[in-house]
Order: sequence, then structure tokens, then C-alpha cells
Amino acid sequence: MNNELTKTISVDSFLTVEGGKAELTPLMIRDAIGTLEKQMLEVPDEHKVALETMHNFTEGVYTRTVFMKAGSLITGKIHKLEHIVIIGQGRASVISEEFGAKEIKAPMVFVSRPVVKRLLFIHEDMVWTTVHPNPTNTRDLDILEKELILEDYEALTEGDKK
Repeated sequence: MNNELTKTISVDSFLTVEGGKAELTPLMIRDAIGTLEKQMLEVPDEHKVALETMHNFTEGVYTRTVFMKAGSLITGKIHKLEHIVIIGQGRASVISEEFGAKEIKAPMVFVSRPVVKRLLFIHEDMVWTTVHPNPTNTRDLDILEKELILEDYEALTEGDKK
């Protein structure tokens, strides 16, 4: 997304609460990210960021590396399972229901809780790798998406709800 569009979709304003500085709840943050993502999907294709990804497989493990350019506004996928995230390069502001807003910077490794969606504003080109179990050793990305990713929060089953 170019800088002009990034300024139009304001990360600050989408998290404001009517009536002042009320504390945001995780559900409010989740809803705000969903609303912003819908707005981002309406942006003309020529202004959308095409993310470069790399997929690697070893016995029982699948890794997905995403290369994100500085100036991009990105929403992440909703993962069904806890997994490891490795930030190999870059710096970003991140908003999520699990911790609110904070800045992350490489090098960094953390455990990502399941069923969390993040909004990222990339300050410096970023390399973000997720490490997932792959017990069937499939290399079919469509099958892996179905096993690892929720399309949206409405797709939650009773077992997924936290």
C-alpha cells in the first residue's frame, strides 16, 4: 500500500473510543482490526501490497516466511494452533487483542497464541517466519491452510473458542 493510502486508513483513529480514553478490551481490538481489514480489502488492487512468501518443509514441520516491505499495512491470518514466530529482519508496530499495541524489532522469537489476528504497520522491511507442526508431512498448501488457518472468527468451533 502506498504512503498516501496508509495515511488515509489511520491506525490511530480506528482504535479510538467514543467519549475519551477508555481502555480497549480485547474484543474491541479484534472488532477494530476486522473493520480495518474490510476497508483494506476495498482498496483498488493497484494499491494493494503483494506479499512474497517462501514455504519450507522438514519431517513434521512446515515453515512459512513472509517478506513485508516498509510502509505496508498488513493484517495477519488467524492461526488455529499455537506456533513459533521468528522475526529475522525489520521493525513494525503491532496491534492485537493479546497485548494491545507495541513495537517489535528483529531479532525476535516468540510463541504466538492461537486464534489471534494482528495488524502490522511495517517501519523497516520485515522477514516474519511462522513454524507449524505438519504431522501428515503434506506439501499441499491448500491442505495446510485448512489445517492451520481460520478464515475468520465466525469459523470458530466451540473447541477453538478461548
